[in-house]
Order: sequence, then structure tokens, then C-alpha cells
Amino acid sequence: MGLFGKSDPKPAPQSVAPPVAPPPPPKPAAKSTVMGANTRYNGKIDTSEPLLIQGPVEGDIQSTSEVEIGETGVVKASIHARSIIVSGRVTGDCAATERLEIRASGKLTGSVKAPRIAIADGAEFKGTSQMTGSAKS
Repeated sequence: MGLFGKSDPKPAPQSVAPPVAPPPPPKPAAKSTVMGANTRYNGKIDTSEPLLIQGPVEGDIQSTSEVEIGETGVVKASIHARSIIVSGRVTGDCAATERLEIRASGKLTGSVKAPRIAIADGAEFKGTSQMTGSAKS
């Protein structure tokens, strides 16, 4: 209120916080390296990035990250990785330091070693399994 009970024509200035930009949307989880269905590979793969295999691979796969064999992937190799997900076909020994999963469409022939092993209903597994020490949660 102004003098003599009259209202002020101008409101008192208020401090206004500058607009804050919204945070960027989260990036979708994506595989760092994708080997397509029409890519054939024979040899050794050594990576620290997540790997998705959709085509034929023969040899040896070493990873400190996740290795996923997609539904069209056909792998004849030993696989050593942090985690292994099989949705396609794998023939060879597999060792995971955290987890090995065979999904419903997956077929694995060989020995497996991992602290956690998950085999979905409908998956095929022929070989031996060994659950090693517990993985960190």
C-alpha cells in the first residue's frame, strides 16, 4: 500500500531466479559394438566394451564387459566375460564373472561357469555347469 491508503501502481520488484534448463534425457542403453547378421568373423575378440553378436563368429571372445549373442548369432568359441547373454546359438565353453543367462530362444552346448546362472523356460542347454563364488550385488 502506498501513502494515504492508496495502492501502489507498481508492485515492488521481486528477485526472479534465472530459468534452469531441464537435464538432458537419458541416453538409451545401447551396445557399444554390434556385429551384424551379415558379418562373419573368425579369430580372437578382446574388448572392454559391451558386445552384441548377431552373425557367425568362430574363435575366442574375451571381454571385461557384457557379451550378448542375439537371436541370429551363431558362435563357435570360448567366451570369457563379465556377463554373457545367449539368445542365439553358442557352441563352446563360457565363463562369466557375474552372470550367465540363456534366454528362451537360446541354445548353448558346452561347459559354463558363473556365480549366477539363469536358464529360461524353452532354452536349450547341453553340457556341464559350475556355479562359482558369489557375484557382488
